[in-house]
Amino acid sequence: MLKSIDLDIVKRAVKLFIVATICVIITTLFCYFVHPSINDLKNMGNASEKIGEAKGLEKVWKYIVNNGFQVPLQMFILALLPIPYLYLINLVVTILMPGIMFGFLLSFDLHKGLIGCIAFIPHYTFEVMGFCILASALYMLNKAITRRFTNLFRKNKKENYAIKVNLINVIKSYVLIALPLIIIAAFLETYVANFIFELMA
Repeated sequence: MLKSIDLDIVKRAVKLFIVATICVIITTLFCYFVHPSINDLKNMGNASEKIGEAKGLEKVWKYIVNNGFQVPLQMFILALLPIPYLYLINLVVTILMPGIMFGFLLSFDLHKGLIGCIAFIPHYTFEVMGFCILASALYMLNKAITRRFTNLFRKNKKENYAIKVNLINVIKSYVLIALPLIIIAAFLETYVANFIFELMA
């Protein structure tokens, strides 16, 4: 399976995942020293309230629909625009929101905050890595589209990248790696995260 995937996509994804994780840690530490009101914390959770109300497989399915289909579609559409890195917006939000939430939780209750962070690690790893794989594949597609667009305004044209080849790489990376990782993350978030939290609480 992995032989059909461009290894450069995986290498870029790993680097992106490391940067994303560092950003989560920095955001968490920064927000730890901010003392928000309890209402601010509640308002931040409103975006995922509908998913949070679901249970079991229904919750898993809602995670898959949102993180496995809706978010990747948004990233893909943004990658079609000849603006570099615009498709990373969803990934940035995905990594910053938990960092903010956990920073606030740690400031309110250090013990529960630490348990929450530990319970968060398994599904975070799979989910964010899935997004990083997709973002890494979209990097070359976006680069190919941007190069075609900017060449329209250049006297000395630069070499174009193959849009078709990079589009196929995006599809393969999404279907073979990103989507399976996101599906696994949905199960981990629904079942394993709560189990770890209750076990350590």
